[in-house]
This record gives sequence, structure tokens and C-alpha cells, in this order.
Amino acid sequence: MKVLKKQLSGMKQMNFDAYLKAFKSKEISDSYITWLEKEFDYKWFNQKPNYGMDIALEEYLIKYGVFYPKIYGSKELSLSITSEVLERSYSFMKKYKKHFIYIIEETEGYWESLNHHRVIHMCCEKTGVPADRIVYMNNDITLEERYNEWFDEQSKYKTKINVISHPFLLMNFSKEYNRLMKWIDFPKYEIVKYKDRKTLPTKKFMCLMGNRSWIREHLWYYFTDFANHPLKEKDGYVSYLDKNVTLPNSWNDKEASEDNILNGESSPAYDNLHHYFKDSYFSIIPETSNGIYVSEKTTKVLYHGHPFILIYPAVDIESPKTGMLEKLREWGFETFSELFDESYDDLPLIKQPILNTHHAWYEDLKNDENKFRLQFILKNIKKLVDMDIKDLHKLCESVEEKCIHNQKTFLNLKKPYETLLIKLKNIVKKQK
Repeated sequence: MKVLKKQLSGMKQMNFDAYLKAFKSKEISDSYITWLEKEFDYKWFNQKPNYGMDIALEEYLIKYGVFYPKIYGSKELSLSITSEVLERSYSFMKKYKKHFIYIIEETEGYWESLNHHRVIHMCCEKTGVPADRIVYMNNDITLEERYNEWFDEQSKYKTKINVISHPFLLMNFSKEYNRLMKWIDFPKYEIVKYKDRKTLPTKKFMCLMGNRSWIREHLWYYFTDFANHPLKEKDGYVSYLDKNVTLPNSWNDKEASEDNILNGESSPAYDNLHHYFKDSYFSIIPETSNGIYVSEKTTKVLYHGHPFILIYPAVDIESPKTGMLEKLREWGFETFSELFDESYDDLPLIKQPILNTHHAWYEDLKNDENKFRLQFILKNIKKLVDMDIKDLHKLCESVEEKCIHNQKTFLNLKKPYETLLIKLKNIVKKQK
């Protein structure tokens, strides 16, 4: 490990990839690493996170922090958080004079319903590991606000852990699209202005839906109940994997099949959606129900440059507002008040007592607040669908520059990295 410390000190003079290669080439004999490999078949190098991270962030985390391992692979994070592993991680942290242990849930936004925060606090209390040496990171944009509310309402624990919201998924898909655009056979997608197109869109909207949620069920019935609603099949492109409904040829035959899509396997390399985005004017995005965060559903729309209405079906959390449009604007994106009444972003999320896991689902809405949210959303959609397609064209043409801006911002996204680094540096500063 002396060699490692020497390498760390010279990190600024080295290319990070070269540094990491050199790091990996050395035999790691620390008892903590050896124990992880023996007890859990843990591959230290292969399983260190780089999901949605740039080089500067990776460098900082390696220099100042210790990654808490997901010792049970892809299983739920809370199962990996144990007193024994935390205690050994803390010893490793002290031995190599690091400042914090970082725990990451990088692929989802849930945490409260699965008690990540409670498990961490319980393990800290049991082991004596100072809670302020823990940095927990998650995609959920409401993480910091909701954790602080929970902590202030309880009296058992006296010291907060550090919690940071960071859009790992958004950043990772930005990296992935940039990587794929270097492929010779990957269809690079550029937004062509309406005035330069040979053909104009024939559909008014797109709506890609995966697993079942209450909002997707109601949208599906709204789209398909032609007898009672004004929507017609010709108005939009709709998929719903829960109903085994896909858009024909919407996958890349070289990389995937329809079975991959129906199994919920989503990747930019799998998608063949360019035609559908070109042939429609705006997107309805029924986002994930597992918190409030950006998933691949939104990144597809940002990459293809569609105006959008962004709907969160989450009913397993309580929050005074969704706030995602506000967060997107904070990251540098444009939203579309020209098309939609964006006060929908300020409607409250009301936690349902009947729900005890993020997987729970029920057919009927249980309270007036959610009924109001649904009706408000449908009114926004109906307004555009009822519009003459020529008028809709003019409206969408007026926001073309916003769409182009969003695609460029998505492919060159830096602001979330900068924000996260500032927060980490403040944590380290307090501990010095």
C-alpha cells in the first residue's frame, strides 16, 4: 500500500486511466480487501462504482473516501449494510487517513421505504462509527429535504449522516450516448428544424410506458377508451410493456430483440426510436414510481429533443411538490411552459398509508389529491391533442431552439458534477 499512497500523491501529474491501471496491477494485501474477497467473493476493482461519474469525481472519491461495497451484488443495498462490514470499512478509512465512507444507490431513487437511512444509523450506533463520516448518495432529488425532516422528527440519533442527491442515471446515460456516438454504425441523431425537414410529423405525441403504475394504467385507459375520450389511435405512438405492447421495430436488431424490450431492458444501444420521435411533436413521460429522479425515460426525450410533460406517479412519498422541472432548469435544461401549464410540477405528493413498499400498486386512486393531479395532467394533454395539427406544429416550432439546447446540454452535462464536488469538499473541510 506504500506504492498506492505514492501514486495517490502524484495523481495530478498522471492521466487518471493510467493511474487506475497501475493501481489495479498491484497486489492489494490489505486485510480488509482480503476479507471481502474471501467472505463475499467481492471483486474490489471490478465492483467499484463509476456509474454516472466523471474523472474528477472519481479522483476525489478515491483520494478522500472509502467506497462501501455492495457485498451482495445486485441485491437490495440495505442487505449489504451490516455492522461488521461498516466497522471494517471504518478501520480501513482510518488506516489510510481518508475522510469519509461513501455509500451509493446509483441505479434507483428509492431509499425511505427500504430504510437505507435507518439501517445506516443503526449500524453506526452499534459499531461506534461516527455518523458524520458516512456519505450516502442517491438519485432522488428529494433525498436531502426528506432525510432532514425525518431526522428532526426522531430523537434516537444525535448526529446526521451526510446525504447527497446526485443524478447518477442522468449522468451515466449522457456518458453512454456520447460513447455510442463514436460507433461507426450508431445512428447519430441531430435535431433537424421543421423548415428543413422533407416530411413533417404525422402524430401529435409519444408515450413510452414500462412497468405498471397507477398513472400509466390511467393513461393507457385514456388512450385506448376511444368511445369515451377524444383521443384517437392516429393521435400518438403509445407503448406499454405491462400490456406487452411495443412500438414495431423500436429496437436495434444488432443489439437487442423485442424480448429484451418486454423484459424492461433499456439501453441507448438497444433503442431504435429515431423515426418515432421525428414523426411526433411532443412526449408524455410517465416517470418511475420509485422516488423523484431522472431515469432513462426522460433521457431518451432529452436526447431526441422533444418538448415534454413530465409525470411522476410516486405515491409512496410525501413532498410539498414534485420539483423535477425546477431541478432540470437548475441543471441547465429548458422546460416548456409554452405548451403546458407547468404548475403541475408544484402539485404535492401525498403518501398513501396503504402502501408499504415501492412495488405496491392499486387500481383506484385513493385520495382527492391524486385524482386532482391526474385530471390536471390529462387536461394538459387534451389541450394539445385537441389542437389542429397545423397549430400544434406552429407551437412546437416556436420551442425548437429549446429542444436543440436540451440535447446539447444533455450531451455536455457538467453542472451536477460541479455541485456534487462542492458538497463533498465542504464535508472534507469540516472534518479537517
